[in-house]
Amino acid sequence: MEKASVVIAHKNEQAAEKIRLAFQQDGYLVSEVCASASEAIRRVRAEAPDILLIDFDMPDITGLEAATIVGEEDLCSVVLLVAPTQRDLCWDLVEDCDVTLCTKPVSRMALLSTLEVVLQNRRRYLRLEKELSKLKRGLEDRKLIERAKGILMKHKGIPEDEAYRRIQRMSMDSRVAMRDIAMKIIELAEKKTKG
Repeated sequence: MEKASVVIAHKNEQAAEKIRLAFQQDGYLVSEVCASASEAIRRVRAEAPDILLIDFDMPDITGLEAATIVGEEDLCSVVLLVAPTQRDLCWDLVEDCDVTLCTKPVSRMALLSTLEVVLQNRRRYLRLEKELSKLKRGLEDRKLIERAKGILMKHKGIPEDEAYRRIQRMSMDSRVAMRDIAMKIIELAEKKTKG
């Protein structure tokens, strides 16, 4: 499995550098570390990474606010580093957006394991989103074809199975998707009713 790209945002330069090196040693693609949450948001929008790792305590806006923005825009998965006392503030965000909490201090192995789980979940989510999109497209196609069949049945006085075969035959003869043939039939019928 190919490794993910990660944007790191942390106010502590030494901690950020340790995290960056650990990620790179594990094969992740890591850009320069961001020193502010605003910079992290800009970089996420520009680079479209798989994961944003951000500390809760950032100098400009909190990591929580940045995670909210990134999560609401569905830009990437977010791992938010929080102190035990900050966890309660973040639960709504975890439920509403693609954000995973990681309690500080965190070991290298725990952080890398968290990234792997987040990455697997993100890929699963994207795969499901793609499948859902295909299903929606298929349903829309069926609706168009059903509508076109109805038009052919009404105007040509033919049964439903014959109307479907005609659309299918036109599609094969012209090497155009049935959806496009159906749209053309609907378009022509609408022009006739207007004219």
